[in-house]
Amino acid sequence: MSSTNTLGKYEIVREIARSNDVVYEAIDPTLSRRVALKELYLAGNLNGAQKRERIERFLREGKAAGQLSHPNIVTVFDVGQEGERFYIAMEYLEGQTLRDTMQVRGALPVQEALDIVTQLCSALAYAHSHNVVHRDVKPENVQILPGGHVKLTDFGIARIMSEPSITANGQVFGTPSYMSPEQVSGKQIDGRSDVFSVGVMLYEMLAGHKPFTGDTVVTITYNIMNSEPQAIPGVLPNIMSAINRAMAKDPNGRFSTVEAMVDQLKNPSPPYGADPFAMPPGPTYGYGPGGPSQQQSQSYGAPQTTYAPPPYLPQAQSVPDPFAHAPAPPAPPPVPRSPLMSPETKAFLGTLFVVMGLAGMLVFAIWVTTRAYEKYTDSTAGVVVDQYISQGDSLYNSGKIVESIEQYKSAVTFAGKTPAASKAKRRLSTAYSELASRAYNASDYVGAVKYAGEAVNADASYSAAHYWLGTVSLRLNQRGEAEKEFKTAVDVGGNDQFALYSRSRVSQLYMEDADVFKSQGNTAAAKKRYQMVVDLQDPDYASKAQEALTSIGG
Repeated sequence: MSSTNTLGKYEIVREIARSNDVVYEAIDPTLSRRVALKELYLAGNLNGAQKRERIERFLREGKAAGQLSHPNIVTVFDVGQEGERFYIAMEYLEGQTLRDTMQVRGALPVQEALDIVTQLCSALAYAHSHNVVHRDVKPENVQILPGGHVKLTDFGIARIMSEPSITANGQVFGTPSYMSPEQVSGKQIDGRSDVFSVGVMLYEMLAGHKPFTGDTVVTITYNIMNSEPQAIPGVLPNIMSAINRAMAKDPNGRFSTVEAMVDQLKNPSPPYGADPFAMPPGPTYGYGPGGPSQQQSQSYGAPQTTYAPPPYLPQAQSVPDPFAHAPAPPAPPPVPRSPLMSPETKAFLGTLFVVMGLAGMLVFAIWVTTRAYEKYTDSTAGVVVDQYISQGDSLYNSGKIVESIEQYKSAVTFAGKTPAASKAKRRLSTAYSELASRAYNASDYVGAVKYAGEAVNADASYSAAHYWLGTVSLRLNQRGEAEKEFKTAVDVGGNDQFALYSRSRVSQLYMEDADVFKSQGNTAAAKKRYQMVVDLQDPDYASKAQEALTSIGG
């Protein structure tokens, strides 16, 4: 990608975001207007067809957003091309995304969440009326401007319903946690898919967590297709009803429009009838657009039956005279000798054994099913993770380290806790370690610390990550931190290359300490440090430390 500071007529100020594409802050010199300039990123390993599709999808994004003019939708000013570079110029938005807001504050107050959703639905209603389905409604694509004004952004995978689809049948685009069931399964979608995503977002804003979660994408999408989210404590029934209906598995069970969803959210009355004290007919609160059926409405009141008290107990007998002479009680009949086990006992034990056998079979079946599902998710995740890693390796080997990190991150996210996770994490740590090395050699020590820290976070068992963090810490005179990282590299790396480097570095530090203690006459401390060098067995320092120990009587 070109490193010039202009693109088309726009003067690039700085890079402000990078995901699938790159976004710059730029200036339109014609109008002296600040803009957000989004440039298409084309990976070097794309074949001709893939490259054409990426370009067409990028231009479709500009067209989808560009034909929409609404206060709650980001404004697109220009779509252009300069040589092999494609760009979209749009309004520069202050504030922060809804994702950033929730990460800082957690669950939002009900009224604030409803205000955000109302503005968002206004934007979507306008887009739908112009045959545009967003398909990627999520907190990252909702910008909250100062003052609380909401803007919907990123129409990168939007569908223009009046034009042929770029996406092949069965091809899935979107962000897993916010995708509708029909989007997950690659079926045809319409505006009701965006309704589902809005329901997921409103749930997350009020609960502080997503309704459908999991360690892997496979688990998340399984839950979207099959599980029902828990009710949010403290949320009014009409709001919970609207959320549940928006997230209905069947599109026909959802609101037909986002406006209909807003109408129910604004309706303060209970969704199950005019009588506020009436009880709902079942455990859920969701009904169709017209409310409950007439037959249901008739069942809400108390049953129309006459109360009938239970029959009186029989009159108690009079109390006998305690001083009366009672007749001698008759002799008790002889107790018959029973067999060792009665027929009833035998029948009970037989039933018990059958139940226990069935229970054991059920437990075994559940265990087999669980193991089969785990193997399925592990194998599915492994295939996708390998694809991400392969793409990352191609970028890494061509020197595009930053781009490779995005692929490795995707591999880590998709792998979750499956066996493929360790390979993905090691690749990510390797890429960050390479950036740390480059930054250090360029005397960018702040950058080196940042990248080395990311490398350790990605895979704390990778010796190179600790080596570079120790090296830059030592350069910044953080001796204690450097010693800790070098020792960790030795512990986790065994005899690999960076563990050997680290063993030499920490041996050198110990030798320097020992020599200082010796010059100060602190023999005990000097001997302790020399012995630590000997124990490390570094070929460059161990023999010197042993000689020093011998000279001072160690």
